Amino acid sequence: MLKSLGYVRGENVFFPGPPGTLSFFWSEPKDFLSAAGIDASVLPLDAEGKQAWNTSNDWAVRTRTSISASTYDQEFQNHTVRRIRRAFGGTFYNDHFGHNRYIQVPPDDSTPASRGISGSLSRVLQDLRALEHVVPAEMFKSLNTPQGVITDDNDKTGILKITRQMDPSRVLYNALVPFLVAAIEHAFRGTFEILLKYDAKAQRALDDMGRKVSYSDASAVARGDLTIERIASDFFSFQNLDSVQKAYKEVLSIDIWAAVRRRRRVRKKMPLLSEALKDLIGTRHGIVHQFSLNRDLDREGFLHLIALVRILVDVLAVEVSKKIGVAIQAES
Repeated sequence: MLKSLGYVRGENVFFPGPPGTLSFFWSEPKDFLSAAGIDASVLPLDAEGKQAWNTSNDWAVRTRTSISASTYDQEFQNHTVRRIRRAFGGTFYNDHFGHNRYIQVPPDDSTPASRGISGSLSRVLQDLRALEHVVPAEMFKSLNTPQGVITDDNDKTGILKITRQMDPSRVLYNALVPFLVAAIEHAFRGTFEILLKYDAKAQRALDDMGRKVSYSDASAVARGDLTIERIASDFFSFQNLDSVQKAYKEVLSIDIWAAVRRRRRVRKKMPLLSEALKDLIGTRHGIVHQFSLNRDLDREGFLHLIALVRILVDVLAVEVSKKIGVAIQAES
């Protein structure tokens, strides 16, 4: 039954079940319909299990969607339970809605583009939030001298500030800067590719540019190893703001420059986003290409950069929402 619905056999490390349990999983990646998919387990019931499940049946079926499930996941879980009951009878318990109660699926006005971009940007924001929680503190908090302990409050000569530039933690903060730029690049590139996939007008705009595709790329597309959207995104650099503007403005009719030439509160500062982004990309290039470290980048400065990237992702989500007329639900 489960296989006929598109479920595939696998292992469920979170719910292995008793010996003899068969584990399955279903998802629908087409048009980003699934967010988390559905776990299903067919498990044998011993005397204790029958008592716990309040049944005399020898077998039971357990299905589960996570809190991040899409409405399509939820609807398909309801469909799965209905098909099983139609074939085998029985009752079921929904741990949120109760006995023999199906999931109440809320209305959904999402589109393939909005679902894909929401998922992509949410992943970026979640990883940035995770990084924010684990950034280590600096090692040099004060300096012991014959004249006493020097702290931020009494560092009149600036010796503590100079000493802190040699703090090993600052090497780590610099090393993590390319990760932040990669997050920005992924957000802009991934969003561009998804919008292009579902926007016929953008596809025509790209056609008008007269770009050529290599034979190897065409072969990779034919094999399914490469997408047309990835080939198109490779025409642009998403680590360069001028190139990002060209991709979004000329292909998607989204003015990124107008969106980032604004001041926004980032922790305790109000930077012009475009200039802050240029500085971040410049710092990354210095680290990667010249191994030039910014010794003034302390923990507070790095947390500021994380917050900056998160705001840039939020700005991108807002502009895309305006473009497609559907809210991008990107959550960290």
